[in-house]
Amino acid sequence: MGDFRTMVVAYDFSPHSQAALDTAVQLARRLDSDLHLLHVVQTPAFAYGAYGGTVVPPPIDMGQVLDGAMASLRDVVDGLAPVPGRREPHVVEGVGVAAMIQETAERLGADLIVMGTHGRTGLAHVFLGSVAERTLRGAPCPVLTVQAPDGAAGR
Repeated sequence: MGDFRTMVVAYDFSPHSQAALDTAVQLARRLDSDLHLLHVVQTPAFAYGAYGGTVVPPPIDMGQVLDGAMASLRDVVDGLAPVPGRREPHVVEGVGVAAMIQETAERLGADLIVMGTHGRTGLAHVFLGSVAERTLRGAPCPVLTVQAPDGAAGR
């Protein structure tokens, strides 16, 4: 196994990301690693003038959304079992989730990205795509994907 000292865990509060976090905590204990939990808030497309014309401010307070996400993520970090290294929450805003995961992992010098996957196949995969797959394609380090246990997928 590589020298995974800095791990970025993509966390979207789903059972899939919780399974990834559980796996990352186990690895961090064994490898004396730092854990960086990352939540990406997607900026609404219309905020960029996607419909032509001028840039339109979103009808919601993005600062409030980001603050709420950070508070929720801090609660998750505070509830984690102890690990030898640091445990830090990060909330970023961007258009593409995969791109923001890649960018944050690079900025933090991550040795490993750990993320959940919904395991979609067929038409669901075609139409919804896979954040995990897009992250893997441009990641600056290895990516470990984790599926939630059977029965958790519907949550």
